[in-house]
Amino acid sequence: MKFFSLFFTVFSFFVIIHCQSTSSVSTQSNGESVQELPPGKDLLPPPGGEGEIILNEKGEEVQNHTGEIPFFQKKSDLPTELFRVYIASDSYMVRQIRHTDKIQRKPDPGGDELAKEEMKKFDLLSFVDDGMITIGLNSITGKLESIAFDRRVPRINDVAKIIQNDASRFNYEHFSKDGAPIVTKFLISYQIRLYPGKTRDEIKQMLQKKK
Repeated sequence: MKFFSLFFTVFSFFVIIHCQSTSSVSTQSNGESVQELPPGKDLLPPPGGEGEIILNEKGEEVQNHTGEIPFFQKKSDLPTELFRVYIASDSYMVRQIRHTDKIQRKPDPGGDELAKEEMKKFDLLSFVDDGMITIGLNSITGKLESIAFDRRVPRINDVAKIIQNDASRFNYEHFSKDGAPIVTKFLISYQIRLYPGKTRDEIKQMLQKKK
């Protein structure tokens, strides 16, 4: 009896630990899994409008809440804005905020990692910037046909090139009966974050060497 009592105690302990470690997802009575909000965070309206589904860089459905970075939280006033991308040397995140029933970005974890690596060389001072790109897709193949900055260009030219290259690598899945694209022109908004990695004197020396 002592053995079974000990076994039951140990088993119960592991069940409790497992339940605590998987608290980020709950299951409704109909069997569907639902994302739970982080503790102390409140739900916000979808930035793309009521009823719009939000997808992340992995193609997973997520919710807008007060724990998201402000760039993702804010309401979109541009009807053609479909994607928001945040890049830093330690983070690459995407939010598709509109038309997930018509078009979706295909996950590309390898490309996401390369974008993060590209940002490391610019970690000099604490700096936040943004840019916006217009994408045009071929109306038959759905492949990239045109790409250009729209409204806002990052102040660092080399960072602007990284953003443009990043947007050009995206591949999309189109949801129509014949597979032809329904959405062929849209905006991708970018926010980049640099971290302080060098002193101002070191940066001055680098600039002097370039001259």
